[in-house]
Amino acid sequence: MSLSLVIPVWNDPEGLIRLLIQAQELGWVSEIIVVDDASDLPCGPDMPGLPQAVAEDTRLVWLRSDRRRGAGHARNLGLERAQGAYLLFFDSDDLFLPAMRDLMDALEGPMARQDFDFCLFRHRDSRESPDHDPMPDDSRIWRSVGATDQPGPLPAGLAPVMVQIAAYPWNKVYRTAFLRDHDLRCTEIMVHNDIALHWLGFLKAERILVSTLRGCEHVVSEEGNRLTNQRDAERFTVFEALETVQAALRQEGRPFLAPFAGFCLRLFDWIGGTLNPELRQPFAERARDHLRQSLDRGSFTLIALEAPGLAARLLARMQGRAA
Repeated sequence: MSLSLVIPVWNDPEGLIRLLIQAQELGWVSEIIVVDDASDLPCGPDMPGLPQAVAEDTRLVWLRSDRRRGAGHARNLGLERAQGAYLLFFDSDDLFLPAMRDLMDALEGPMARQDFDFCLFRHRDSRESPDHDPMPDDSRIWRSVGATDQPGPLPAGLAPVMVQIAAYPWNKVYRTAFLRDHDLRCTEIMVHNDIALHWLGFLKAERILVSTLRGCEHVVSEEGNRLTNQRDAERFTVFEALETVQAALRQEGRPFLAPFAGFCLRLFDWIGGTLNPELRQPFAERARDHLRQSLDRGSFTLIALEAPGLAARLLARMQGRAA
């Protein structure tokens, strides 16, 4: 099982070095592709502090954007270059956990020969403590589908349930040909670039594996210049990603319409709560217009039949009332 590890990076040499040291020790990684999104700080083979053993690893491929275009563009560059049959996106500031080796060992067994489109695994949030789960909704979804540590097929009909976990690019081992055959890519915007990859991946996949093994630690920083901390008008680009997904769902994804509409409402609330105060009302108006334009009569009727409460909240938001 050949696997390409694609790492987008921007101005994070410390995190990148830490991750590369980890990756250099992983025998199940056949290719390590670092894509520098035009960093101001050195994030390439000349980084101060890069161990010689890592720098000389023949699996390393160094790419760099000609200008800053965002992590979505960086991931797409890595996907274009990848030679492995399978692919894993990973952020420079996140970490592998020991269970990732157990997951890869399992996938290299009989499961790998069954040609899965992607395997979804769990992660640990850096905010977690023994008595606090920062993502209880995700935990409920994992329990509801009956997943275990051993990778197994997601039961038929449960993709519209499982897709409602938080959208991340780095908690899935993808089959590279699956991404390419369906032209599944990140949206090349500065924030929210992984929404389309996540939702359209679930829409297009014919065989999804799930495992509750925690393969990585997602590092959450409440401050700093990470994209998750952006509070300015760049957040408005989210509608580009949402419109792409909505168009695809109207064509071939009816079971996903209600879950996606609920996701949009939750996302709008989250963005509205993080934006600079002067942008909150314009964003609310843009969100209202998006719902009006994207939910045609047929889509809204299907949602109302399946989830009347959700339909009521959508109608309130489209009418400019609190949902």
